[in-house]
Amino acid sequence: MLKLNKRDLFTIAGVVILLVLLIFAGTRNEATAVPADEKHLAFYAAIKDGQDRIAVETKCTTCHNNQKQPLPVKHPPKEQCLICHKLK
Repeated sequence: MLKLNKRDLFTIAGVVILLVLLIFAGTRNEATAVPADEKHLAFYAAIKDGQDRIAVETKCTTCHNNQKQPLPVKHPPKEQCLICHKLK
């Protein structure tokens, strides 16, 4: 039978930990897609017409702000909407 020493056990434990981390990283929650409704059709048209993503994202804050439609509490403080939220 194969005898395992401490170094082998640490290597096996490291590989197991790495696999667990990779599995949990792969099951991250996906952001919701941008709705294809009347309110968002202008954004779809702007991207389709070739407008810059950053320019289109600056318009998101006209509705998604603290007064009209606040973002969830745990939402990242970024205005890079179309990186996470994909168009349908």
